[in-house]
Amino acid sequence: MWSKEKKIQEEINLAHATSVFAKGLDVVGDIEAKSDIRIEGDIQGNVSTKKKVIIGTSGKVIGNISAGELCVMGEVTGDMLIGGLAKFTETAKVRGTVYSTGIAIDAGADMEVNLKKYIPEQQGTEHKKTSTLNLLSFNKKNEPQRELI
Repeated sequence: MWSKEKKIQEEINLAHATSVFAKGLDVVGDIEAKSDIRIEGDIQGNVSTKKKVIIGTSGKVIGNISAGELCVMGEVTGDMLIGGLAKFTETAKVRGTVYSTGIAIDAGADMEVNLKKYIPEQQGTEHKKTSTLNLLSFNKKNEPQRELI
C-alpha cells in the first residue's frame, strides 16, 4: 500500500513541476516560467524558462524559445537558445536558428534551421562557466542581441 501512495505523491509533485498548455489552448503573448513547460496548444509569443520545454505533437510555437533543455515533436518557428540538449523528433517541423550545447535530430524531422553550437565561456582565474542563456536576449526582429551585465 505504501508504494501506491508514494507513486501518487510522485505524480502530484510532477504535476506541480510542469506547466501544461493543452491542445485547443491558444495563447498570444510571452510566457515565462520557473518550471518545465509542455505545449500541446498554439503559442504566439516567446517562451522562456531555465528548465525544460517540450513541444508535443499537437503543439505549435511562433516565437523564440529560451530554455535549459528542449524537445520538439510539433512545430516551432523562431530562434531557440538552449543551455543544454535540443532534441528534434521525427515529427518535428522547425524554422529558425538553434543555439545549443547539444543537438539531436531524428530522421524524418522537417528542419529548415541554422545550427550553432554553444560552448560555455570561462571567466578569469576562477574558471566559472557562464551561459549565454543569461547573456543573450531576443529583440522584436527575432535576432539575438548581446546584453551587457
